[in-house]
Parts: sequence; C-alpha cells; structure tokens
Amino acid sequence: MLLIFSLPAPNAAAETALTQARVLELAASAALEVRLSSTQIEEGEARLAGAKVRTLENPQLELEAGPRSAEEDDVDFGVGLEIPVELWGRRDKRIAVAEAELQREKWLTGEARRQAVSAAVGAYYRVLHARKGLELARERKALAEELLRIATDRYRAGDAPLFEVNLARTETARAASEIASAQGRLAQARAALEQSLALPAGGDFQIEGDLEDRSFFDRFHLDPAMASRPDLLAARAEVEAADADIALAKAEQRPDLALRLSYHQEGDEKVALAGVAVGLPFLNPRREAPVREAMARSRRARIVAETKEAVISSQIEGARLAYQAAVEAVREMEEVALPLQSENQAMATESYRSGKIALATLLQVRREALETRREYLDHLLKASETGIGLASAIGTFSK
Repeated sequence: MLLIFSLPAPNAAAETALTQARVLELAASAALEVRLSSTQIEEGEARLAGAKVRTLENPQLELEAGPRSAEEDDVDFGVGLEIPVELWGRRDKRIAVAEAELQREKWLTGEARRQAVSAAVGAYYRVLHARKGLELARERKALAEELLRIATDRYRAGDAPLFEVNLARTETARAASEIASAQGRLAQARAALEQSLALPAGGDFQIEGDLEDRSFFDRFHLDPAMASRPDLLAARAEVEAADADIALAKAEQRPDLALRLSYHQEGDEKVALAGVAVGLPFLNPRREAPVREAMARSRRARIVAETKEAVISSQIEGARLAYQAAVEAVREMEEVALPLQSENQAMATESYRSGKIALATLLQVRREALETRREYLDHLLKASETGIGLASAIGTFSK
C-alpha cells in the first residue's frame, strides 16, 4: 500500500515516489535548518574576502589653505597624504582567523544536515510504522467480520447463544474504531514527515518503503570504522579560529605605522616632506583586552572539543549496543512469537467453528495474536530508530 504526498519536483520532471533515498536527499538540501546554516557559509566567505584586503584603513588626504595675513593677498596652502602600512603579519593572521571560522561554518552546516536528515528519516519510518498499523487494523476488521458470519451461522443453527453474536458485533465495531484511530496516527506521521522535509501538505505523491528491511542500518552496525562527526570537526575548527585570533590580537598590540607625504607653500617658500607616523598602543591599556578575550575563547573551545570527543565516543558505542538489542528483539518475535500466535489463532478459529471452544476464548486468542503483532511492529520501529541513531552517531547523515 502506498501513501499519497505532495512534493515539489526539484527539476522540471516530477518525481513519482518518495523513497528512503529521496528522503535523505531532500532532507540534506531542503530542510530549513540546512538552508539557514548555508547562509552562514556565505557570511563566512564574505568575511574571508574582507580579510584579504591589503589594509583595513584607507589612505587619508589632508588639504589646508588660508591667507597669510589680513593685509596681504597671498594664500598659503598645504597638501598631505597619509598611507597606513600593515606590519607584523596582521593581514595573514586576519585571513587565518577568517579561514578557520569559514571552515567551522562548513562543519556546522554538516551538523545541521546530520540532525535534519536524522529527523526526516525517523519521520519516514514512523510513517511506515503507522501504515503497517493501519494494515493490521484493517486485517482485524476483516477477521472480526468473518467471525461475525460464523457466529451468526452457528446461532441460526442453534449451536451458539445470541450473546456470542453480540460479542462478535462488538468486536467488529471495535475493529472499525481501531481503523479510524490508525488513520489518524498515519495522518499525524505524514504531517511530521512533510514538516521535516519542508513540503506542502496534501497532493499526489507515493511513499515507498518496507519497515522490515534493515539492510540500510546493518552496514553501519557491521562496519567498525567511526567517521568523524561534523560537530566535533566544527569544535576543532573553533579551536583553530581562537588560536588564530590570539595571534591577531597580539599583532594588533604592536605599533601602527603610516607613511606621510606633504607639500606646503607659504608665500614664496615651498616645502615637500616625507615621513612616517607611528602609533603608541602601549599607552592604551585597552589593547590588552582583545588578547585576554581571545585566550579565554581558546580555552573554552578546547574544553568543548575535548568533551565532545569523549561524548561522541560514548554515543557511538551506546547506539551500536542499542541497535544490537533492538534487532535481537525483532528476531525473537519473528522466529518464535509470531509463528506460535499465528498457529494458535488458526487452531482456535477452527475449534470455534466446530463448537469445541466458546467465542470468548477465540476472541482472547485473537487479541493476544493482534497484540503480539503490534509489539512486533513496535520492535521494528525501535530497530529503525536505533539504526538511525547509529548512522547519525557515526556521522553518516552529515555527508
């Protein structure tokens, strides 16, 4: 069975199915968090372009003119040009800061992609789970209607009392009610998926997938390699940016330098001068503050990076163990519980048909069988969710 969705085609040709691969693709590019994070990269590129200019200060042109005295018509004038010169490698250090910050923004975009894809894939599997739940509810109703026919035939034949027919009718009504509830859960899951992919509600789109297929996650479970997480790489890039900021702040403590050219005419005298202007930042204690701030930023960044590395290692191991346990729970249900309940249900139905057991006993057996299948669906969803957690923990969804 396929669900109907609306999805804007990325190209002129419209897509026809929303598969797991398509969910991964859409979430990695169209999710709001990813799109917003991408703008941070653009800002970082703009800052890098600004850092590459030769100097942050523009040359200054000075003009002055005035009469020598009120009794004379002579006018004195002067022209001066001051050209700032950046020394101490300040430009290179600014570029180093901007490059490290840009790389950090790129890794943070990867982290936004990891989280967005994890959320979207989780929503996708919850839709598959809700769809299976609806199928189970419809199957329950079909069984209840069959049971009502059997109970009615036995009542007419005088082999069953009227209350058994009433019990069968009650079961049919409960099954119909369950279908309505399952449809609501499916609609809710569908809305969550649409929201995670930034899709408009409604429309004509098919969702394809199998809740029982775990091949996508098994490869992460079997692969011992642990990919680097973008949030960890972003934390390391922040350390690099902070260290570069320290170097820049120290360079800015040193004196500023500017070349000066001037020309003056005073009456018949003409004077051309060249010189330098040197700043005296050591008289300004405020220039110590940027260095101290940068050093504090560096210490903080190192604490974050070291802590995050330890946390990620624990997350990966925990996710791997959780996936193993979830898969084992699914296998127990598939190999033992489901076959036994199916066999019990078949035997109980035949026993009631032949009058060997009461309807209440058959209903109890069927309810236990339905409950077992619901548990199985929940275990399948849990296996998918823990598989998503494992894939996310090792950084797969950030690519």
